[in-house]
Amino acid sequence: EFKRAALSMETRPIPRATFGIQHLIQGEYDPFSMKLVNLVIHLLNTALIFAISLLLIRQLKKTDESFTGKTSLVTATAISLAWAIHPINLTSVLYIVQRMNSLSVLFVLLGILVYISGRNGLEEYPVKSWIKIVSSIIIFLPLAWYSKESGGLLPLFLFIIELTFFRFKTGSRRNRNGLFTFYTLFLLIPAILAGIYILQHPGRFHHGYIHRDFNVHERILTEARVMWMYIRMILVPTPAQFSLFHDDITLSKSLLEPVSTLFSIGGIFLLACIGLFSIRKLPALSFGILFFLAGHLVESTIIPLELVFEHRNYLPSFGLIFALFYYIALIGERNDKMVVTYTSMVAIILLFAMNTHLRVMDWSTDVRFYLTEVQFHPNSSRANYEAGKVYGQLIEMGEGDIEKNYKQTVYYFTRSIELDSNSVSGLFGNYLAAIDTGHRVDQAWIDEIKFRLSNRKINAASVSWLRQMINCIKAEKCSTESLQLKDIISSALDNKSLSNNRKALLYDIYADYSYTIDNDVMQAIS
Repeated sequence: EFKRAALSMETRPIPRATFGIQHLIQGEYDPFSMKLVNLVIHLLNTALIFAISLLLIRQLKKTDESFTGKTSLVTATAISLAWAIHPINLTSVLYIVQRMNSLSVLFVLLGILVYISGRNGLEEYPVKSWIKIVSSIIIFLPLAWYSKESGGLLPLFLFIIELTFFRFKTGSRRNRNGLFTFYTLFLLIPAILAGIYILQHPGRFHHGYIHRDFNVHERILTEARVMWMYIRMILVPTPAQFSLFHDDITLSKSLLEPVSTLFSIGGIFLLACIGLFSIRKLPALSFGILFFLAGHLVESTIIPLELVFEHRNYLPSFGLIFALFYYIALIGERNDKMVVTYTSMVAIILLFAMNTHLRVMDWSTDVRFYLTEVQFHPNSSRANYEAGKVYGQLIEMGEGDIEKNYKQTVYYFTRSIELDSNSVSGLFGNYLAAIDTGHRVDQAWIDEIKFRLSNRKINAASVSWLRQMINCIKAEKCSTESLQLKDIISSALDNKSLSNNRKALLYDIYADYSYTIDNDVMQAIS
C-alpha cells in the first residue's frame, strides 16, 4: 500500500515521487531515512530563509542608515536560526508525510529569492532581471503547487514583498508598468477567476463538510481564535501548547459563543489594518503581519480541513520571526545597546531550542509521545484514544502488569468516547482489550456502538473498524456472539444521515460479512 501511494502521480506528485524513489532504493519503509531527507530539505529551507532575510534587511537599510552591515548579517543569521529550530516547525520534519509541506515551501522560497534577485537588478540589467522575475512564477509556482496546493500563494507572497520593501519604485515608468502587468496577470486575474469559481461551485466546498463536526460558518469563526493561538505559539512557545492533536479546541458557534470569537475576529481585522497602514513607517512589521496572514489564506479559511495543524505555520511563521528580530536589532542599533540586543536574540533562540528539544524527546518513543500528548491535552479525544492504544499494545506484547495495563486501556478509551459523541473507536478498543486479557465483554459497549452508528455521524474511522472486525472474526479472535457485528452493521445502515458513498461502503462490508462469515452467497449478492 505504501509503495502504491508513493508512486501515485494523481495529487502532489513531486513529494510522492521522492517517497517512491526512496522506497525503490531502500526496498523497505525506513522511518529514519525518511526523516533524514526531511531534515535535509529543512536545512535547505533554512539557508534560503537566511539569504532572503539578508536581502530584505539590506533593502530596508536603504531607508535606514543606522543599520550596519555587521548587524544585517547577524540579524539574518538570528532569524534563520530561530526559524530553523522553532518548535512549531518540528512536525514538518518528524511527521514524514509533511515533506509535502516542506518541499512546497522550498520551491516558494526559491521563487522569492529569484524574484528579489531580479528586482534588485531591474534598473541595471533590465532584460536579465525580467527573466528572473517572470521565472520566479513560471518555474517555481508549478513546482510549489504540485508539492502542496498552498504553494499557489507564491504570487501573493511576492506581492507583499514588493508592497512592503520595494513599493513599486523603479527608475523608469516602463519597468513600473511592467510590474503592474506582472501582478495583474499572475495575481489579480487568477484571484478573480478563483473567486468566481468558488461562487459558482459552492457545493465543491460544502460537500467536504458532510463528514466534519462543524460547518463552514463555524470553521471561519473558530479559525479566528486559532490564528491567535498560532501567534502565541510562535512568539511565546511553551511545551503544553504543542500537539499533534488539537481536537480539544472549543468550536465557535457564533460571535459570542464563546465571546473570545468576537474579540479574535476584531483582533485579526485590527492586525490586518496595522499591516496595511504601516507599510511606509514600519515596513518590516507590515511585512511580518501580512506575510503571516497571507500564509493562512488557503488552509485557515473556507476549505473543509481539520481546524488546527501546527505545520500550517511552517512558512507563515517566518513573517513574525523576521519582524521580531529585525526590530530587536533596530532598537539596539539606534540606542547603541548591541550587547543587550545580541543577548536578547540568543535568549529567544535558546527558548525556541529548549522547547524543540523537549518536543523531540517526546517524539522519541510511541509510549512517551502519546502519554505526553494526553498529559498536555487531556480533553482531546484523539490523544486519549492513542494513549489507550499504547496500553493496548503493551498488553499484546505482554509487557508490564496486564491487569494494570487493561485498566489504563479501558480508562483512556472510555475517556475518548466521552469526549467525542460520534466516535466508536474507543468502544471497539475496549472490546479488543477485553478479549486480549480474558475479561468479560461489557454489553453496554456493544449497545453504545449500535446507538452511535445508528444516530450519529459515521466517519471513515467507523467504516474502517467494521472491516477490521470482520477480519478479527475471520482470524477467529473475535466471537460473532459477543461482537454481534451483523446487528452493528445493520444499525449503521439505518442511519438516516448516511451519504450515498458511506452507504455503498457499508453495503460492501455487509456483503463481505454475508459471504465470508454467514456463507450466504445470495445475501452477499443482494
